[in-house]
Amino acid sequence: MFVAAMALSTVAALSLGATAQAELIPGGWLTMPRIPDPPPEAAAPAGCHSADPAAAAEGHAPGGTAAAGPPAFRREGAVLSAGASEAGIDRPLIDRAGIEAAERLIRPYIRRTPVIRVDAGDLDVSFEPGGAPLVLKLEFLQHTGSFKPRGAFASLLSRPAPPSGVVAASGGNHGAAVAYAAMRLGIRATIFVPQVTAPAKLDRIRGYGAELIVKGALYADALRASQDFAERNGALQVHAYDQPETLLGQGTVGSEIEADAAEIDTLLVAAGGGGLIGGIAAWYEGRIRLVAVEPEGAPTLHNALAAGHPVDAPAGGIAADSLAPARVGALMFPLAQRFVERAVLVEDAAIREAQRRLWSALRIAAEPGGAAAMAALISGRYQPAPGERIGVVLCGANTDAIDFSRAGG
Repeated sequence: MFVAAMALSTVAALSLGATAQAELIPGGWLTMPRIPDPPPEAAAPAGCHSADPAAAAEGHAPGGTAAAGPPAFRREGAVLSAGASEAGIDRPLIDRAGIEAAERLIRPYIRRTPVIRVDAGDLDVSFEPGGAPLVLKLEFLQHTGSFKPRGAFASLLSRPAPPSGVVAASGGNHGAAVAYAAMRLGIRATIFVPQVTAPAKLDRIRGYGAELIVKGALYADALRASQDFAERNGALQVHAYDQPETLLGQGTVGSEIEADAAEIDTLLVAAGGGGLIGGIAAWYEGRIRLVAVEPEGAPTLHNALAAGHPVDAPAGGIAADSLAPARVGALMFPLAQRFVERAVLVEDAAIREAQRRLWSALRIAAEPGGAAAMAALISGRYQPAPGERIGVVLCGANTDAIDFSRAGG
């Protein structure tokens, strides 16, 4: 089931078109479950056709008429690699087959989180009267309080760890997930986090028995420290988002949503480094509209799409411990170019309001990053067309906002 270890610089399993060069990612070593080549007809997924951006935008504008049939938004650019090997070295494909393989691998260790359907009016969101309910994927009910264990288990189950164990850098949620997965699998884990990490996330990491090291002001500082640590003692690096296993594991969120809410036209997903929305994009392959949501203080994917390649971006705002890497992942970026319609930016105040409404209406205690996608609807930064059926991923709930030690009855 497993293939031999290979350099991470060889696993850029995405090609950027006939004339562009795939970006290679420096780093450690990894192994992956062997994923067979797709059949010839799968190399170009049906429906991934070009569309006129102006017409698409007009059809989606507030007050416009919803287009019949599936959404026509297709961002041209990257094309998934059709080959599984180069110079005799096996490479994982970040596609539906790979996600299905990852799902089988991690299923015994993760929860299948539910979706619920709620009246948009319950959250004071204005939709067309009599429209479809709002579909919420409750991924914060996953182990450790976020979606991250999917990618962590996909990595640790497919890559043998050395005696020095595994190391990860994280704003908090990925670190908790790696610590949890390592605990379940009997592997030593060392987690680097920045100073902005929320206390609730620090407590989770410590509670799972990992060695916790606070290093630097932001995620990028913790990442550099973790890479130095791996170089010194040979620990296996588990990247939060820019790693094939991570993307494949996170893509299982998409497979669950499609199975449980096949009716949605549009899915709003918070984006930081892009592991979650990249994996979901690889699953759907353009069959629904995907919209990334980011804080204005950390426009990582937004700026990358505007530039045409990953670029450094600011890393601020109230969701800085989960949605503020230095730049979006290079492996997911071609997926975003092709399958993500756009990235919308929301203010911190809108994220706070989304947290408040989720708690008031549904008793969901979402962390800022977990509420960001909902903030796009509440603030009007994303305005659905009449009849558009919307899904929202609520991806994290590691927050100190609720303190039962001070609560009454």
